[in-house]
Amino acid sequence: MAYARHQSFYIRDKWFSKGLTAVSQNSRFFYDDFSFEKIGLGKNMVESLKYWLIALNVIEERLVEGQRGHYLTELGQIFYENDKLLQKGESLAILHYHLVRNEDDQSTVFEWYFNHYKETVVSKPDLLNSFITWVKQNETREISEKSIKRDIDCLIQFYTKLPDENDPEDVIFSPFSKLALMKTERSGEGFDTIRKISLDITIVGILPLYYVLLTHCMRKETDLVSIDEIINGDFLWGKVFNLSRNKIIEALNVLTNHDQYPIQYVRTNNLDYIRVPQVTPIGLLRG
Repeated sequence: MAYARHQSFYIRDKWFSKGLTAVSQNSRFFYDDFSFEKIGLGKNMVESLKYWLIALNVIEERLVEGQRGHYLTELGQIFYENDKLLQKGESLAILHYHLVRNEDDQSTVFEWYFNHYKETVVSKPDLLNSFITWVKQNETREISEKSIKRDIDCLIQFYTKLPDENDPEDVIFSPFSKLALMKTERSGEGFDTIRKISLDITIVGILPLYYVLLTHCMRKETDLVSIDEIINGDFLWGKVFNLSRNKIIEALNVLTNHDQYPIQYVRTNNLDYIRVPQVTPIGLLRG
């Protein structure tokens, strides 16, 4: 598991497009001692940017002809070609899923908060203490509380750092604040209250929901998934997007009428299942 690799920086507006463009033009960009000058960021910010692009599953490090470099993943190529400025909510939702999925053990705090932590309203000190306790129970090595605190701070800013309405040049907001998955409220006791927000499917988008469903089935090597699992299971709709049961059923009903790849309801052993068609998550995105 990984902690505080983000250099205390949440991802800023325009970072994503700058990073994808730099890597697409030069696979050795993040090995260049002067990359920070070329991209217009501080040295620590460049390290943070590299971390975020890897954690979001849009770049990967590979050895090519004896030389290490960073290359766009299939997902990264799709974003680079279609929405590198992250103007679509669907793009943000898919990337959020990959952070929560934590495939390469890069974003532990995101996986923990959305997939394991059950409280929907909590004070910031209690949130920190809960994460400290979880880390101690699940780690075999000693993790500094300073690193854990940085992760909690970054998690909150990642989803709540909104643009300054009075400053059209504001570039320090997080693009993921548009998802509105989390809200902070100042309490009378001098600390923030953190609230998970239950989203509407129009905010998440049907495409990301389908992408998550197909990714789950591909990893499990099955074309069947129970509705109960979609609601309550790890790395699925209920947990990843804070979706209620009613919203999940609503989205599934929409997918039964999908133009290209309609899903099917199946009843087996008195349980309701969904059968997905033979299409890969990347195939779905490429349309």
